[in-house]
Amino acid sequence: MADRQPLITLVKKGEIAPRPDLTPEDLALEQTLSMLCSFLSIEDFASFLKSKVFSSYAQREEAWLVMEVGLYHDHTKTLQLYPEEAHLTLADNAMTGAFADHVWKGQPDQSFITALSHWVAVVSGSQ
Repeated sequence: MADRQPLITLVKKGEIAPRPDLTPEDLALEQTLSMLCSFLSIEDFASFLKSKVFSSYAQREEAWLVMEVGLYHDHTKTLQLYPEEAHLTLADNAMTGAFADHVWKGQPDQSFITALSHWVAVVSGSQ
């Protein structure tokens, strides 16, 4: 079996609002997310975003942090991820045209997988 290369990366980019109280588990995840994390598939990435550990750390009533989602093979291709309690927002600052009005909002479900897959196809030139 050939070694699979990661597809998507994630890293904490910064804080955009006052920092909430974080549990020791939240702080451990924050330390991990301060380094470049990678995912083999968009489905794996969506599963992580649905996890209780990510939700506890990142999804608060109002967005307080911004994360950067990128292509593993080309770190210049990025999106900004703003987690909030009710939904996730992906912002395409490069305005690639992959999302209507360069923004996608929703849950890390099939619509997220479809939207992120479309963005990957657009920025990697496979569409």
